[in-house]
Amino acid sequence: MQAAEIHFGRGVFWGVQYHPEIGLDEVAGALRRQADGLVEAGLAAGHDDVEAYAGQVETLHREPGRRDLAWQLGLDEQVTDERLRRAEMRNFIEALGREGLLAVGK
Repeated sequence: MQAAEIHFGRGVFWGVQYHPEIGLDEVAGALRRQADGLVEAGLAAGHDDVEAYAGQVETLHREPGRRDLAWQLGLDEQVTDERLRRAEMRNFIEALGREGLLAVGK
């Protein structure tokens, strides 16, 4: 993951390169929905390959401790462990609260 903190005027922007709020189940669904494009782009030989890959991703979502699948998919605990994956979002929200910038309940 890469992140940046940008200060402009009185504001602070934190940007991250990926969407940690998206679970692997949603990634599997997106792969299935985009199967035609993945095949056309040459990223998969056919729809069966997309389905097999999406199935592995979905299984890893249900069974995040499957180190074998994580390794095959090239993923580590920063993706498979929800708490680690969402740590930067949590840090951002906590920082907003500390700085009085969180507008919850206003």
